[in-house]
Amino acid sequence: MAQVRIRLTIEYDGTDFLGWQIQPDSRTVQGEIEDVLRQLCSRKVPIIGSGRTDRGVHALGQVAHTDVNDDELERVSSGLPAMLPDDIAVTAVEVAENTFHARYDAVSRLYRYRVEKEKHPLRCRYCHDLPPSRHPDTGAMKRAAQLSCGENSWKAMAKEGGSNTDWIVSVMEAEVSEDKAGWTFLIRANRFLRGMVRLWVGTLLHVGSGAEDPELIPRLLQTEDRNGAGTSVPGKGLTLMEVVYI
Repeated sequence: MAQVRIRLTIEYDGTDFLGWQIQPDSRTVQGEIEDVLRQLCSRKVPIIGSGRTDRGVHALGQVAHTDVNDDELERVSSGLPAMLPDDIAVTAVEVAENTFHARYDAVSRLYRYRVEKEKHPLRCRYCHDLPPSRHPDTGAMKRAAQLSCGENSWKAMAKEGGSNTDWIVSVMEAEVSEDKAGWTFLIRANRFLRGMVRLWVGTLLHVGSGAEDPELIPRLLQTEDRNGAGTSVPGKGLTLMEVVYI
């Protein structure tokens, strides 16, 4: 029986998940989607995502692929979006080339981190808030973000324990913007290491506090010294916005 490769675009609220990747006796995004596929196809249907998001991290544009039999395609296309729990949505099911790979074919990923100036109960699942006494200098953070671009070793701003074999990341875009309610941090790169964005934001906030100058970023990228980086911020403020393919 012929198989069809499908590309899934996925949105999820990561609050109640232990992350993307399947883990024993834990609720994960990949696990929930594969459970529904098992019901629809009466067999195990593994999916491969563009990357792993950590505990509490959200996604607006996660991408994954899987293979289904051609007589299962219509059932999966209609049934998968309808049967998922409320905190996961498959927003697109598309037939892809049989060589398409959600992880290896991606050329960039864009993450957003949100920091609010005040506590907001209706938004607290999706942002990190700072008390007025800790509001950072936006200009210093903007400069530090600009100095993050380029191809460098990110060992100083990544956690051990990932599956990476090296620490080299090519950052194509990095910026900080301030609005009335808070700050938005955006970073686009060809790949992301474990905990990288949360440590990067924490380091920019450290710079914004006046404790270090913006040139801390190139120093860390050169020295690979983790001790100089800021404190990792909570996962709840982080969202995978999009994955770009050739």
